Amino acid sequence: MRKGREIIGLPVVSLATGKELGLVEDLLWDHQGRRITHLVIGEKGISKESRWVSFHDILGIGDDAVTVAGDSLPDGVQDPEVDTRASRLTGLPVLTAGGNNVGTIEDVVFASEDGRLLGYEISSGLVGDLVSGRDVLAPDTVITWGEEAVIVNDYQDSRRENDAVSDLQE
Repeated sequence: MRKGREIIGLPVVSLATGKELGLVEDLLWDHQGRRITHLVIGEKGISKESRWVSFHDILGIGDDAVTVAGDSLPDGVQDPEVDTRASRLTGLPVLTAGGNNVGTIEDVVFASEDGRLLGYEISSGLVGDLVSGRDVLAPDTVITWGEEAVIVNDYQDSRRENDAVSDLQE
């Protein structure tokens, strides 16, 4: 299990040459397919273009580098058709269908072996994070990815109600 922020900034290294090809700048994922589809790689050198590497072309994601088989990044810099870019979602508010604020999106959590999307890390603010930690929102709870907010089902509302009932019974 990995978080997006753990791999952003890692070098991408060719196993064929041992050469560093660039640095991971962002993650792209398909919410419908619940998979990381590409890594955005910033190239080294004079050209500051970003390239997209398919997750299928990634051989390994370690603590210190991401490895690929080829000796260069794929040609072309056009944006692949994907739903979501990790950097665009960080900080978006998460609201329930019932109108309650759950927190903000802080990160994406995925399986490094196959790119399977495991969830979204949610922050409830500095104090909330310190007191109770961060929640991980399951991908199937998301109803809508909006421009200004993420809308989720009312799972959080029912959890609060159950906690309140437990408190009253004690």
